Amino acid sequence: MKFAQALVAALVGGFVLNLAVSAHAQSTKQYATIVRIQGEARYTIGDNVWHPLLVGQTLGPGNVIQSAVNAEVDIVLGNKITKRIDPTSDKIGPAPDANVRGLISYKAVATQNVIRMKSDTVLAIDKLSASNMGADTTSDTELDLRQGNIFGSVKKLSAASTYQIKTRNGMAAIRGTTFTLSANGVLTVTDGSCLISFNGQPPQTVNAGQQFDPATGQVTTLTPEQLSSAQQTAVQTFTLLEGVISFANDKTTVYVSPTSGNPNGNNHPAWPF
Repeated sequence: MKFAQALVAALVGGFVLNLAVSAHAQSTKQYATIVRIQGEARYTIGDNVWHPLLVGQTLGPGNVIQSAVNAEVDIVLGNKITKRIDPTSDKIGPAPDANVRGLISYKAVATQNVIRMKSDTVLAIDKLSASNMGADTTSDTELDLRQGNIFGSVKKLSAASTYQIKTRNGMAAIRGTTFTLSANGVLTVTDGSCLISFNGQPPQTVNAGQQFDPATGQVTTLTPEQLSSAQQTAVQTFTLLEGVISFANDKTTVYVSPTSGNPNGNNHPAWPF
């Protein structure tokens, strides 16, 4: 696609200063760890068979996550988190990785990448990897925001690292940024900057306090009210004074129907798929 090619060109010319990869680079597996769920959510391993999503699960490329209406899901991207407790029977549902263990609690430090899926959102994990270059670590993250809205807090990346999020008609390149992004391409930045390409147009830079509007194709400065609202969303997720993001294990009990596979049996509201 033209917009993808343009975005890659911009990354090479602007952000990516050194793409040389060492022959001795050591690949490190990366994970998407579910650290908080408010409401209900589900996931598929790519076969379009849906399973209840639980706190403590680790997902990877090929997985698709969906939050229900009025639900939120917090995800930490990076190294595997091992702080777990033994599962209880009422928290386990039939799934390919059913022996998941819930977190007692977890604090994502400021050097971790965090995504918060908002209500009625569908997010696919396309790429999630890292390579140890000796003096530096490069990472390659690619997400596909198919529906809804996400909030993201991304640490400062190395020059050769990439963090991209596809939307319906475009792609955003993230660099050490706090942002919100919708599937229709509305990008709001509260810290750092992002590149966005939409409908095949040349990439545009969106800096802190700015928003890209796909309806006009323009980057505009947020009004004081808009900026305040965006900052409140960021503060709710990212505690600047402590430098950590705090999550707590969801105490909601999830019951899975043995026939339908849906939480709460057949009375579960229809998902938007």
